Amino acid sequence: MKKVLGLVPVFWFALVLSLGACANKSSDAKEQSESAKSSPAAETPSARAYMQLQKEVTELQKAAATQQQMLDVMNQTAEKLKGFIGAYPASDEAKDAKLQLAMVYSAVGKFDQAATYLEEFIRGGDENDERVGYAHFYLAESYKNLDRYQDAQKEYGIFVDKYSQLSPQYLASAQAAMGDLPALKQLSVGGDPIPFSVKDTRGKTLSLDKYRGKVVLLDFWATWCMPCKVEMPNVIRIHKKFNKKGFEIIGISLDSDGQALEKFVKANGIEWPQYFDGKGWQNDVAGKYRVRSIPATYLIDKKGKIRYRSLRGAELERAVELLLSES
Repeated sequence: MKKVLGLVPVFWFALVLSLGACANKSSDAKEQSESAKSSPAAETPSARAYMQLQKEVTELQKAAATQQQMLDVMNQTAEKLKGFIGAYPASDEAKDAKLQLAMVYSAVGKFDQAATYLEEFIRGGDENDERVGYAHFYLAESYKNLDRYQDAQKEYGIFVDKYSQLSPQYLASAQAAMGDLPALKQLSVGGDPIPFSVKDTRGKTLSLDKYRGKVVLLDFWATWCMPCKVEMPNVIRIHKKFNKKGFEIIGISLDSDGQALEKFVKANGIEWPQYFDGKGWQNDVAGKYRVRSIPATYLIDKKGKIRYRSLRGAELERAVELLLSES
């Protein structure tokens, strides 16, 4: 298996994992970041330009002081990568830029765009390149978020069969995801959410049945999850805008520190109920929904049917407004 680290890390993990979906693969990020330190010096114009691009992105990330600024970094990074691909389309670095761009799109929840670039990267890649192995994994993740479960099963299978030696953590995640797919099919758009009845942090009963006739966002998140925190101001704004019109949110916290959750909720003026059991990734409700990464959301209509999954930003606002307009 060729590492083909070249002039950049396998992924720009410092950026992608700090802002992308939070999953239990942190040790891999450290390993990849350490391996990137041995990258050789740039020799060609495209390589020098790519090194400069990576430095610019790193500086942008360091300068981001707020959650919104961090989201802006992601959008700027996407534009810079697209510009580089346009300027050096035939270069080896452009191939890697497509992979980085796919990761950025995945991080901000644009899974259709992520899948497009991952498919292109795989088609033009060398199957002995470890980046192709990781691309298969993340393509499976994108397909899963797009409810393309048969395609996700195929891509996870390729990773397990051909690239299992790359990472024990990614292998375990792929195998777990393959086991989750049958249950996730039941949670597809148009299906029924899995019922639950628990006590929220205020001691009140929390269940989906209580919200029948309303539009409900079921939000799996945590205070330690950076993309969750980046998206939270948008969720708060949408809740304030539509709450009196029949929009509700149920928060399912994967925190293990109750005080951290209480402090964050109070500091940010989060008004909707939260379920917290202190079990982190083993959260009881998250287990029912096979949640392996966060943020994970389900938008449920007035009739109690799942209508959207994994929406963020303006897409979430438009979907909420549309569902509220339905009779």
